[in-house]
Amino acid sequence: MGGSEFMWIGKATLLLQLIPGILGWGKDGHYTICKIAQEYLSEDASVAVKELLPDSAQGDLASVCLWPDEIRFHYHWSGPLHYVDP
Repeated sequence: MGGSEFMWIGKATLLLQLIPGILGWGKDGHYTICKIAQEYLSEDASVAVKELLPDSAQGDLASVCLWPDEIRFHYHWSGPLHYVDP
């Protein structure tokens, strides 16, 4: 890629950041990702996840995926736990 292509990408990225909510998935995004992730679990992993879920989840991982968003506003110290940077 040439310099002008990088400049165009930079300008487009900056423009997109100015649109409110473009970087935030919100509740719908978290729920959707959890539904997709649960479908990709191996059989063994699926069984293990269902054993770890509370009874109120009824085996549905997506039903608890909003917890990190909800808890970080009540317990401010938990904010960094919301993000995972490997």
